[in-house]
Amino acid sequence: MFNIPMNTTGALSADNLMALNKPAAAPTAGQVPVQNVSQPMNTQPPQTFNQPMNTQPPQTFNQPMNTQPPAARQRPQGGGVRLKKGQKTSLSQMAPNLTQLQVCLGWDLLNQACDLDASAFLLGAGDKVVGDDWFVFYGQTLSPDGAVTHSGDSAGEGAGDDEIITIDLNRLDNRVQKIAFVVTINEARERGQNFSMVTNAYVRVVNKSNGQELVKFMLSEYFASVTSMVVGELYNKGGQWRFNPVGNGFAHDLAGLCGVYGVNVAD
Repeated sequence: MFNIPMNTTGALSADNLMALNKPAAAPTAGQVPVQNVSQPMNTQPPQTFNQPMNTQPPQTFNQPMNTQPPAARQRPQGGGVRLKKGQKTSLSQMAPNLTQLQVCLGWDLLNQACDLDASAFLLGAGDKVVGDDWFVFYGQTLSPDGAVTHSGDSAGEGAGDDEIITIDLNRLDNRVQKIAFVVTINEARERGQNFSMVTNAYVRVVNKSNGQELVKFMLSEYFASVTSMVVGELYNKGGQWRFNPVGNGFAHDLAGLCGVYGVNVAD
């Protein structure tokens, strides 16, 4: 079983909830008595509940807080092959001596409250994980065989890639046939967030030995029904390591994707 830490900060306490409904205090001695109900102090027609004080439409959770394009961030300008969705490519042919690679991910936010996380699932037969702890994310940054390393949680600020997953192909357990790379929005359901609040998301694969960018895939579909995205897959076919730019969205959080890939998550 595997525990995924939950964030419980920011919850409204019982005391705060009661304070929101606290009744008005009665007048004390010496105060001016309340006017008779039949003689209202204000002769203007009272506002009814059908006349909202603010006529502007309220913002809903499914609408990005900021719909303006975010300020451009400085990203690595590699010369890798630009892939389209589903355009599978042999990395071994591009770099015959490839032993270590980096899967680099980045994104910009239309809603700055979104917290995105990258993860990798190490899959065997049937596209299921080799074992419950065979995936890396912000809470577990090293795979059991020591072959896959996660750079850690990113605040989504500054220049460069947001999160990087490094793979040592020589150390990879021979049961691992595929590695799926996903991006999720932390607590998306609780906060009413989705991928329509994300833009400029990408994944690129770099030869770690010389820093050469081999391929890059820019995501182009950002739907309000999507809370997680499988961005790409690294897999072995006929002795060659290949990359598949997937770009498929799901209405799952990280725990939901764990279920899809066969990880048993503790309640």
